[in-house]
Amino acid sequence: MIAKPIIITSALTATLFLAGCSGPLHDAYTATLLDVNPILNDASLTPQQKREQLEDLGFSPTVINGLLRSVRTGNQYGGDLRSAYNKVTGGQFPDLTPDEVQIYADEASSVSNDLSYTLSDEAAQDIVWVFRTNRLSTAAQLDAFLADPDNVLALPGDIPDGALEDIFVTFDPAELIDSLP
Repeated sequence: MIAKPIIITSALTATLFLAGCSGPLHDAYTATLLDVNPILNDASLTPQQKREQLEDLGFSPTVINGLLRSVRTGNQYGGDLRSAYNKVTGGQFPDLTPDEVQIYADEASSVSNDLSYTLSDEAAQDIVWVFRTNRLSTAAQLDAFLADPDNVLALPGDIPDGALEDIFVTFDPAELIDSLP
């Protein structure tokens, strides 16, 4: 007698499908390549604007990371110079995304004659990991952390020597004010 519930369930599912009933999967699969490609190929959009438009299509942050995998400052949860600046100056280092770390380092390097960093995705992710794991929220906390040689020796190898101190301790974020969007 198990066959009847299966037949009824299958018939009901088929009827709802054919009648155009939209369930939760319907909304998740509405975007097509015709929707996505113009966003990905629009050179006038910043990586963050692309993220926002893809999010509007219903994609999750992780899927957007995959869609923007070849965009260095858009493939690790996004952000822009303003969001990075606000987190750095607001004592929120652990809230930085890897993309924000890269954007902040790029801009700091472009306005300062003393910096020259182009952080890889791995280095940016490792920097975020250092901030979060060690609960480092401010430049002062990071400076104290870096004062211990054991901490410096334990830093992940993808982080360039001196980058943490140069970018997040020594560099004055006020130099970025004129660059903020």
